[in-house]
Amino acid sequence: MISQTVKPFLNRSPFLVLFALIASTSLAENLEEIYRKAVVHDPVYIGSQYTQEAAVESLAQAKSNYLPNVVLDIERTETTQDIISSDNNVYQTGRTSFPTNSYTLKLTQPLFQWSSIVRIRQAEVESKKAELEYLKARQELMLRVSERYMNILAAQDALAFSSAEKAAVKRQLDLASARHDMGLARKTDKLDAEARYAWVHSTSVENQFALADAKQELTESIGSQVNILAGLKEKIVLESPSPQNLQVWVEQATTANPDLLLQRYAVEIARHEMDRQRAGHMPTVDLVVRQNYRETQGTLFGGGSEIVNRDLLLRLSVPIYEGGYTSSRTREAAALYAKARQELEQITRAITRETTSAYHGVISSISKVEALQQTLVAQERTLEAKRQGFKSGLNTNIQVLDAERDLFQAKKDYAQSRYDYLINSLRLKKVTNNLAEQDILSLNKWLKN
Repeated sequence: MISQTVKPFLNRSPFLVLFALIASTSLAENLEEIYRKAVVHDPVYIGSQYTQEAAVESLAQAKSNYLPNVVLDIERTETTQDIISSDNNVYQTGRTSFPTNSYTLKLTQPLFQWSSIVRIRQAEVESKKAELEYLKARQELMLRVSERYMNILAAQDALAFSSAEKAAVKRQLDLASARHDMGLARKTDKLDAEARYAWVHSTSVENQFALADAKQELTESIGSQVNILAGLKEKIVLESPSPQNLQVWVEQATTANPDLLLQRYAVEIARHEMDRQRAGHMPTVDLVVRQNYRETQGTLFGGGSEIVNRDLLLRLSVPIYEGGYTSSRTREAAALYAKARQELEQITRAITRETTSAYHGVISSISKVEALQQTLVAQERTLEAKRQGFKSGLNTNIQVLDAERDLFQAKKDYAQSRYDYLINSLRLKKVTNNLAEQDILSLNKWLKN
């Protein structure tokens, strides 16, 4: 416990402030650290890994339909015979019971099954699709974690600005109250300040809840509570998209966008499904090798026996009519194939729009950051002039309060515009399938150490 004689020294010591800053910085987690946590804890991303594993098994299952199938059947039969009449002079009538043991080993090798061949090709496409879905999930994780990280920083800024505005309004309220008590200001000035203070207080409470919600969103990805996050540096480099040609970005997106590639795979899978259902009309050829051992211990007509049968079959199966089932399934698959092609067209158009939005988002974010920098300077000067005007009686209290509100809103907008720039840059790379871990590391450099 700190003694009373030491407390005043610590309260005034700049070393205590420096130590607190160092401690808070060392405890802060940056974007890279949060992302590494999400890689091993995010349920959506981990689920995509299992989806990929399942697709590998689906391919193995499809191939198994064209590999030899071996079955061993073992049977034991208990037979009871009652002979009512017989031409056999030895056993004209009688009753007996005897067992029969049968062992059959059968090997079936498909020689031609077009539906199985098509299913293998379909499963190969499904495997590629699952691998791409996994890569897409990795990019989505990068963007999702970055967005949630920046949302927390934005919520922290909003809370800090509302708290600062609350303190500024409180000072203005105290000043208005004092001037009113001395007869130097109207009562409406005091009432305006009280009303604004109540409004700012409610906004501050709302921002506290918004910050808690933002942290909870990130907790969903990393599986643990979010404590202190490293904030954004005061100066960051704002880079325009390179090349500065929207059409180039659109062409790249319509060539490499993961969602578009996935839908192309979906169209190919639907086409294979249509061919597979149509193959139900085609004959199949199988080679069957079968060996049977049968042991009978005795009957009323003679002694026991042991028989071994070996069969070699070449089996041709020709489907003729199944009540229209195969034709119906083929028409259904054709309709789903046409639907998949329409979805491909829809996604192509959506990707074009998304790429355009992301490209313009980066450019507009840069312009907004630069504009709001100038706005901040102007708002600070305006507020100072309004404060001086209020002291001299040229401005009302509500004008000062409005100037303070505008200043803190400009600060909030400026901070948000910087986060928007960073996220829009990541979105543009994701929509063109260029988002990589290096982009997370590059963004991480703009965070305070």
